[in-house]
Amino acid sequence: MVDGNTLSTVLSTLYWLQSVALQDGDSDRLIWKWTPDGQFSTSSAYEAFFHGQYAIHEGQVLRKSRALAKCKFFVWLAIHGRCWTTDRRKRHKLQDDDVCALCSQESETITHLLTGCAFSREVWFRLLRLVHWEDLAPTAEELSLADWWLSKRKQVHKSARKAFDSIVILTSWMLWKERNNRTFNNTTANPPTQVLHDTLAEASIWVQAGYIALSEFTQVVHVRSRDHVRNM
Repeated sequence: MVDGNTLSTVLSTLYWLQSVALQDGDSDRLIWKWTPDGQFSTSSAYEAFFHGQYAIHEGQVLRKSRALAKCKFFVWLAIHGRCWTTDRRKRHKLQDDDVCALCSQESETITHLLTGCAFSREVWFRLLRLVHWEDLAPTAEELSLADWWLSKRKQVHKSARKAFDSIVILTSWMLWKERNNRTFNNTTANPPTQVLHDTLAEASIWVQAGYIALSEFTQVVHVRSRDHVRNM
């Protein structure tokens, strides 16, 4: 049985064919509609493939950021709302509740988890305060990770934006790891200070692995920590 959409397509095609006048003696030829002269080219095929799409600014920033591939992939999923948070798992009937694993107060969407959760916001604040960027920390107003990231990086000097981008990706990844450990491994909930400590330790490893954008950040943190110990 033919459905309505198929029938409509067939009828519109037949209507279009009726308007075509065939000339006896003329040979058929193929015309590539993506070029002015009707000739196929690889470059026009590439452009045709992306026709109708639009550039996502945060995608460009993410692509140019210096971070581990798995962390960048996670942030890409987060930006596109493809992470399996409890909110999403509940909608797919994989579990009964959707409470946030970090704060146990609100529904766990990816926006809440990374920028709106009270636990996450404390981690962000403590981390960014180490380099006097505490004013950039997420607030109770739940902006998506992409909106918050792009908004705040404009307030960072251009020379420090690469470091800021790496910090955003790394910290988001560490918050996701903490969430997963609590959700799937039944580990003891770490306080924000422990997540901060683990994030700084991971940042140092990244620097040793060649992610030099974070080197100035880790150096400042090291100096401030040393001065704090001296003043105790």
